[in-house]
Amino acid sequence: MPRELRTRDERGSLSIEFLLIINALMLVFLLTLQYAVKAYATRVAQAAAEEALVAASTYDGSAAAGESTGNSYLADLGNLSGTSVAVSRTATTTSVTVSGRAEQLLPFLPVQVTVRMQGPTEQFVDSP
Repeated sequence: MPRELRTRDERGSLSIEFLLIINALMLVFLLTLQYAVKAYATRVAQAAAEEALVAASTYDGSAAAGESTGNSYLADLGNLSGTSVAVSRTATTTSVTVSGRAEQLLPFLPVQVTVRMQGPTEQFVDSP
């Protein structure tokens, strides 16, 4: 039997393998990019929560002042959509929750960001 008949014709197999590899590499690249977008959105939410906590926990601060500060901080950065800032203040503690959605690069991977922070409420103490 001649040698040409025994071997399979593999012309074009390299281009099919290349297409399979490039699709996998693109998926890995987009997953990495989506992770970076989520990390940045989390940092933006943390910064907004910190600012809201500072505004709400001061001696003359209020929950409304904290929410206003957090919302204006998020509006200035403009990275998150569907944002909400919730502030609760008691005599001893102040807590802030910031949530929103980051930009979604992959259709099967929703990116929801939620950050919660809590701190003491400033109080006036008379000196002895």
